[in-house]
Amino acid sequence: MQVASRENAAPDVGLFSMFLSFAKIGAFLIGGGYAMLPLLEDEIVRRKRWSTSEEVSDFFALAQLLPGVIAVNTAMLVGNRLRGLAGNVVAALGVVSVPFALIAAYAVAYSQLSDMPAVMKVLEGVRPAVAGMMLAMGWNMMRKSAKGAWGMALALVVAVVAVAWNPPMVLFILAAIAAGVLWNAIAAWKGRCA
Repeated sequence: MQVASRENAAPDVGLFSMFLSFAKIGAFLIGGGYAMLPLLEDEIVRRKRWSTSEEVSDFFALAQLLPGVIAVNTAMLVGNRLRGLAGNVVAALGVVSVPFALIAAYAVAYSQLSDMPAVMKVLEGVRPAVAGMMLAMGWNMMRKSAKGAWGMALALVVAVVAVAWNPPMVLFILAAIAAGVLWNAIAAWKGRCA
């Protein structure tokens, strides 16, 4: 995985503009960090053109390896690429500012709202939208990372195994590492023999 250096970043990205973009993304963190990833990709790649789709996919992958929330980790990686440490901090603050304010407001109003059926119905209505956003993100990431028929077949097999048997994720990670090492070793051996 190769993450682009700051030299390739757009030089005119202002910190306030970055904060607003990430605050807008953070406003839709209902359902967790994974639900935010399609919004982040849309904002960063398509609207602002601060990064490429491949770079954002690399940021997603790297953010999963880091401890913490994937939404915040991804925002920090993008912010760091664009403006270094200042961008890192501003992106993180932007992505958590709206959810923090909403959670604080929710905590204050919980006792009054918890008995209202309309509130429960709104929350029930949000669930399918979050599930659809996560499914779309999974499909897009699988399409981008699974090159060719073999890659797509492997991704589908892993998805079926994960849903059907729910094994510990560490097994998938270890198997992916072993498969990647084996795949690259075979490719290197074929390259020397050719």
